[in-house]
Amino acid sequence: MVEVNETVARIQASVRRLRAEYADDSNVIAIGFGSPVRGGKPRDGLAILFHVHEKLPSERVIEAKGSRPIPKEIDGFPTDVRDEKYVKDSVGQRDERKYDPLLGGPASSNSEQHVLWFNGNGTLGILGTDNATGAPVGLSNWHVWADGGSAGDQIIQPGHPTGGDHVEAIGKVLACGPLITSLIEWESPDPIAAILYGGAAAAAIAAACSDYKDQTRRGQDETVPPAGEKTLRERVSNEILYYDLPLPGYPFRAETIWRYERETDQRIMVHEEREKVANAQFLLGKQVVTNKASYDPGERAEIFASIWDYQLARSCNDYHVVAHMIPHDKPSTAVRSILQPVPCDEDPFGGGGDGELDCIRFFEMENQEVVYKGSFDWLGYLQPQQQNMSIVSWGEPAKGLLLPSRGIQFSHQPVSEVRIKVVQYTSQPVRLRAFAGGVLVGEDATDGTQGVVHTLTVKGNGISSTQVLGGGGEAVLLEYCVEGLDREGEFRIDLPKEQLEAILKDAQEARIKVNAAKARQCCFRGSVRIPATSKPGKWDVYLTVQNINNVPEGTKPEVAAATIGGHLLSAHTLSPSGCLGIMLLDHVFDVI
Repeated sequence: MVEVNETVARIQASVRRLRAEYADDSNVIAIGFGSPVRGGKPRDGLAILFHVHEKLPSERVIEAKGSRPIPKEIDGFPTDVRDEKYVKDSVGQRDERKYDPLLGGPASSNSEQHVLWFNGNGTLGILGTDNATGAPVGLSNWHVWADGGSAGDQIIQPGHPTGGDHVEAIGKVLACGPLITSLIEWESPDPIAAILYGGAAAAAIAAACSDYKDQTRRGQDETVPPAGEKTLRERVSNEILYYDLPLPGYPFRAETIWRYERETDQRIMVHEEREKVANAQFLLGKQVVTNKASYDPGERAEIFASIWDYQLARSCNDYHVVAHMIPHDKPSTAVRSILQPVPCDEDPFGGGGDGELDCIRFFEMENQEVVYKGSFDWLGYLQPQQQNMSIVSWGEPAKGLLLPSRGIQFSHQPVSEVRIKVVQYTSQPVRLRAFAGGVLVGEDATDGTQGVVHTLTVKGNGISSTQVLGGGGEAVLLEYCVEGLDREGEFRIDLPKEQLEAILKDAQEARIKVNAAKARQCCFRGSVRIPATSKPGKWDVYLTVQNINNVPEGTKPEVAAATIGGHLLSAHTLSPSGCLGIMLLDHVFDVI
């Protein structure tokens, strides 16, 4: 026992010293001690545990990240390096794991008389024993279980969102189901979080219940009673199965099983249907820029945006387009500008067509750390694991953006060609995958040759996002180039036939032929004055686009009911994973 205590004391002293030594290392999250893991299995003995954002493949990558190598052994103890990923949870710090046997401390709910929402939600305090009967009992606060409940109600664990979480939780529950603990989360700034959650809820319901003709009216048409039979009441029930995460701005798929009942004074008439549906409310592309890269406090910023929509029945006046500008030093506040439609020849980023290439040249940039999401002028980017990146200079020709081992995702206005140049220093190929409207258009890959410049190219109509993957953590992206569309901004994208058929139920006026959707460009312009009290720093720009109900006054009710305004058409994530959607910036500028 004395020997064990001495060993623990020694490793604790080592850990304390290492925490101070690695305090300024941005890749190291925490240092502790415990059992080492080798080959996925715990081993006997003690090891010094380094929890890091990512495991780095070589010394030059470690140096580029501003980190330092971790020895295999320190003070006679082996080291164990573990890459970790932490995501904030919007429901707070309650423990929402399921426990069996039950313990005190986790989230719990009163589940009586509710379908999606619950009477109370909060922490199960402690477990105890009834002195009279010996039965196990639990203790919590009145507002957690008893507010709206009564004796004999069923208490469940883990708990569920309710109360003030309704706006956010409806999107979460519809996306991932009410009875799971991993709820949909957006890593997003406060000023637009409610827009995203509300947009998810509206998109999920509208796509599943279909707004081209609501299920009540369809049920009525199929159950017309004979003359003299009186209808007493009607009911519609709906079960929705989502095949994709129902994020707004994406053509996600679902299946709905619905039942209409008409109760008359003589009988109950029933009509049931099971049908595949898809969200028809999405854009094929969007882009926003400002007239300058940096502004003085009090200066007016000019904002230009373009969107590409396949529902050509909508005119360019049928959109509500808002630029949300959020300063890094005050992420809970926003300055907004409602943009107005303008001719697209006023659009400052409309060039690049007619065989010309627009390029972001990383090899011309200074060595620097690059935050995990943002934009390089017109090119938006996201590192899905939220790992910061680096501009490195490893000598000719390797000067540019160091490609993370798990890749980068890019977004931009729809284009006809994407071309990148890359150098790699492992045998793992680098791959370029290009998408239009969320559909894979094509891909290209290097042959694995090290130390030479590779050019990867994908051509296709309306490419608006890409993934650059591979390289083993030691590939350098030199430049990213695109060839724009022609000036009228029209193009076609290919969509799966089953998806098009489901979309056309709602978007019957869309120009869709031979598995292709034709798009039209609309342009918008606005301005806003940067507050005179603004501090120097970066500002993030997010562009939200909603449709407007354009039904003329006097339209027949059954026709007018087929159009719903206010759908969030713009997509704000590139690669949702599970129930997590990480937001992608549309643009960035500086206040100096």
